[in-house]
Amino acid sequence: MKKYAFFTIILMTIVVFSTELKICYLNEDLLPVVKVIEAKENPVLEIFEALSSPPPELRSFVPQNVLRAYFFVGDYLILDLYGEKLKGMDFEAERYFLHQTLYTIFLNVKGVNNVYILVDGKRRGVLVKHVDIRFSFPREVWEKWPIH
Repeated sequence: MKKYAFFTIILMTIVVFSTELKICYLNEDLLPVVKVIEAKENPVLEIFEALSSPPPELRSFVPQNVLRAYFFVGDYLILDLYGEKLKGMDFEAERYFLHQTLYTIFLNVKGVNNVYILVDGKRRGVLVKHVDIRFSFPREVWEKWPIH
C-alpha cells in the first residue's frame, strides 16, 4: 500500500508540474520578465525560493522564506505565509508580491484553478494592510499580466 501511495504522489507531481519552472521577476519599470529554471523535487517551494532570489538585474517583492506551508485541495492551492516576513510592505509591495506569486503559480501549476492565501495559518481580511485576501484568486484573472 505504501508503494502505491508513493507512486501516486510521484505521478501527481509529474502530471501537475512540468520539468521546468517559469519564474516571473520584474524589471526596473515593474514589468514582468520570465526566466526558466529547472524543476527538481518540490516545485512549489522552488517557485518561492526562486522568486525570493532574483537575478542581479531584476527585482522581486517576494521575501525570503515567506512560505510557511502549502496544501492542494481539489483544484485549489492554499498558501500559508509567515506574517512576520510580510510586515512593513506598502501597497505597491503587497500588490506586486501577489502579482508575481500568482502569475508564476498559474504559469507552472496546471491543475490549480484557484489560489487561497492564509497568513500564520489563519484567514485574514488583508495580506498586510492593503490588499484584500478574503477570497480565492482565480486562474482566469491572474494567469495574465497585467492583472486588472
